Parts: sequence; structure tokens; C-alpha cells
Amino acid sequence: MTYTIITLAVVGLTLLYWLYVLVSNCFRTHFSIWTAQKKGLAPVMQATILSTKTLKPGKYPLLELQIVFENFSGHTIHRAIRFRYSQPGLERFVPNKVIHVGLDPTKRPRDPVLPMYVKRPVSFAFMLFCSLFTIGYIAGCYFLVGEASSRIYLLPEKYERVFAASAVWQLGFVFLVIYIVLRWVLIRIGLFVKKSTKLQNWDLFYSGLGTTAMIKEYRDTGILINENPKVEFTYTFMDYSGQIVKGKDQKVVGKLKTAKLSMMSGMEIMYLPDDPSVSRMLENLGDHETQQAIGFFMQLGLFLFSAIVVSLFCLDIL
Repeated sequence: MTYTIITLAVVGLTLLYWLYVLVSNCFRTHFSIWTAQKKGLAPVMQATILSTKTLKPGKYPLLELQIVFENFSGHTIHRAIRFRYSQPGLERFVPNKVIHVGLDPTKRPRDPVLPMYVKRPVSFAFMLFCSLFTIGYIAGCYFLVGEASSRIYLLPEKYERVFAASAVWQLGFVFLVIYIVLRWVLIRIGLFVKKSTKLQNWDLFYSGLGTTAMIKEYRDTGILINENPKVEFTYTFMDYSGQIVKGKDQKVVGKLKTAKLSMMSGMEIMYLPDDPSVSRMLENLGDHETQQAIGFFMQLGLFLFSAIVVSLFCLDIL
């Protein structure tokens, strides 16, 4: 029964993972926003507009605003926000004007900024669709697992031989090895960020304090990204209590700028007030488009793998 157990484990974990993704995106995210707004958990901040750009004109234009506002610790930060505006009066979004934004801590580590001019009600039609889709997914999983269990129970030796020669568990093993190696490589070169790092970056940006750090030394890590070296900086800074704190961080430096590294004396960093030993360069705290694209393609690859695994499992059972 070894191959049977391994195959069922691969298929079961695959189905449970996508159920988690479905419930998380359909219910948890939208209800957390609604709960935060209803209970007043999203504090309202005043933000000053630096620039405005219309990305897509029309009846409901897509706007991008560059704004500055205070984070949870009162430190001024700079952000770009995008949203569709469905009301008349775009003249309110001009440089140097003040708008109100909400910071929703329940969205950590995602973008917590909510333009208060954008209404975000919980759509009944959307929730009904999500409910029906979730029920259908659970029913399909129940039918598949139930049918497989009944057939395996009646003919365990037959399906042990079938699963021993099946590509399901073999694909699962190969994919797991490829995923672990690829994830390790992307994390090492800085093109993929772990969830723990995303949470820490979120805390630093939205709850941290900023200051100028003095560069003590730097070294080439030997990693190249688009032929540009990744450099590790060692720096010191003074926290809010007057203590000198040491920190390290890395960033990609253009190969034409490497000669000027010796001229750099300071850099902007952010640190946690409760734990100043946790700090990072300010420019590393943004959610870069490259990292988002890599995360999307990795999720797409996982979806294709899941579809293939479930399809092969169905063929083996039937």
C-alpha cells in the first residue's frame, strides 16, 4: 500500500492547497476589509498628493497617485496607489491637495492603503458566486476522493500496481525537487521574497521609523542580476533612544556605479522601534514588479502541475 498512500497524499495535499487559496481569496480578504472598515480598525490618515496620473481614461478612470503620509509610528513615507474613481470631480486629485486614506492592518503583508473616496462594499453577487464555486469544488473533491477510496478498498492490490507505475507520485517528487531548488536560487539572488521577509518588510515600512545610516563597509557578494553586481552594505545608525545600532542589507548596484561606491557615506534605512536590530534599506521595502511577476508565474506553474496530477489520477482510477 506504499504507492497508494503516497499517491493519495500527493492528490489530497494538492486539493487542500487550492481549497485554501480559494477560501482565502474569496472570503478572508474581502471580509477582513469589511470588518476593518466597520469596526474602525483602519485608521484614517491625511495624505498629500505629489503627482497624479490617469492610467486608463473613461467613465471610471484608473488613477495612480504618488502620495506622502504618516505610517503607524508617525514616520512620513512615500507610496503610489492605484484605484478606479467612479464619482465626478477629478479636480480633487491634483498635486499639493490633501486626501484621506485608511491603513488596514488586516491586509498585512499586502497593500494596506485604502483611498477613502473609494467605496468597497461586500458584493452580494460576488459572495454568492464564491459560495457556489466553493461548494462545487468541495463536492467535486468529495466525489473524486469517495469514488477513489471505494475502488481502492475493493481492489487494493490492483491499484497498488497501478499507482506503482503511475506518473502521479513521480511528478510530485520531481516537481517538489524543482520547486525547492528554484525557490532557493531565486531567494538567494533576491528575485523572490519569502513570506516571513514580506511580513518583516511590511512591519518596517508601515510601523517602522526612518533615519540616515552611515556606511561602514561594503563587499561584492558575487551574485549578478542582469550583469549588475549585488553588494552587501554594513552600516550603523542611531535609533530613537540614542543607541548606536549596526545593520546589514544588500542591493543591486549598476555596474557603472560600482566605481562610485567608495564615495557613498550614508543611506536611508528604516528600523523597528521595538527592535532596532531589525532594519533594511528603504529602497528594498517596496513590492517590486519583478518579484510580483515571478510569484505569479510560480503560482501558474503550480496550477498547471495540479491540473496534470489530478487528471492523471482520474485516469488511473477510471
